[in-house]
Amino acid sequence: MKRIVMLLLAGILIATAALTGCSSTGDNTGTSGGDTSTTEKSLIKLSDLNWGSAHFQSEMAKIIIEKGYDYPVELVPGATIPLTQGLRTGDIDVMIEGWYQNQKEAVDAGIAAGEIEMIGYLNDDNWQSGFVVPTFVIKGDASRGIEPMAPNLKSVFDLTDPQYIKLFQNPEDPSKGVILNGPPGWECEIVIPEQVAAYGLADDYDTLNAGSSEGLFASLKSAYDKGEPWIGYLWGPTWIAGALDLTLLEEPAYNEEVWEDTHGCAWPSVDLFIAAHAGFTERAPDVTAMFKNWKLDTATLDMVLAYMNDTGGEPVDAAVWFLKNHEEIWTKWVTSDAAAKIKAAVADM
Repeated sequence: MKRIVMLLLAGILIATAALTGCSSTGDNTGTSGGDTSTTEKSLIKLSDLNWGSAHFQSEMAKIIIEKGYDYPVELVPGATIPLTQGLRTGDIDVMIEGWYQNQKEAVDAGIAAGEIEMIGYLNDDNWQSGFVVPTFVIKGDASRGIEPMAPNLKSVFDLTDPQYIKLFQNPEDPSKGVILNGPPGWECEIVIPEQVAAYGLADDYDTLNAGSSEGLFASLKSAYDKGEPWIGYLWGPTWIAGALDLTLLEEPAYNEEVWEDTHGCAWPSVDLFIAAHAGFTERAPDVTAMFKNWKLDTATLDMVLAYMNDTGGEPVDAAVWFLKNHEEIWTKWVTSDAAAKIKAAVADM
């Protein structure tokens, strides 16, 4: 009998503990629901597009979101076309520094399908061209003892002259010239060959894709340092566009109808955008508000890219440097609480 009583008492104690535990769990859940500091936040996947200014901005966004807003962040590397598709399917949550006019068809289709939400634009003072040459090719450089190689070269249509075909000779096919293009997966991979055809240059010039933006820059810098001719694709913001004396050959002015038909005109002015996969703005309204405030002009991005080039630092190093040294810019994007947490975090980085 005594044994039965003891077993009954033990059962009562266990049941009481279990009920207490359930009550405690319920209280904690209710508390965490009202206190976001103790709620586990869902992973945010950011684009990590494959050029310098986009790399830098993605790394900086990662620090800001993780340290200031307490979300875990993953960077998803890739080129424009696949990451735009990833934005539509939800494989990434936010794209940073998309070039809207370059991606217009896919982005507009995603918006129309309810897959993409445009958050905002970070700048519109950029440029790009597939027909950039070192200025010394046209004007020479007396300080370096370089004579003008193509003193009458002004327009893309001048490139049909046999002397210019020879000047920009393709080592793989000496009968043609060669125009260096951006990496595979960029919009210029499609646009530049179409421009070459529209300008009547297809029989005389091949286009060659660089393996990466770094490879593109290295090719230009090597030719520039040696005083050799070079023609190809480039854009700003880039450190190299700010560092070297370059000339964009004249092209027909941008015309929307011509651009949509043949790309037979200059690139349009481009809006650099930040966009999200549908539903993200409701899931992370605090981060969305931050991105709506995000503004970086080309001069500022050139400064950051020059810092990276001069120091040999990685994009994450530039992000930490910028957060430490340019609070007057980024603190305008975030809440005061987030700013305090970010400052404290980067102080030790």
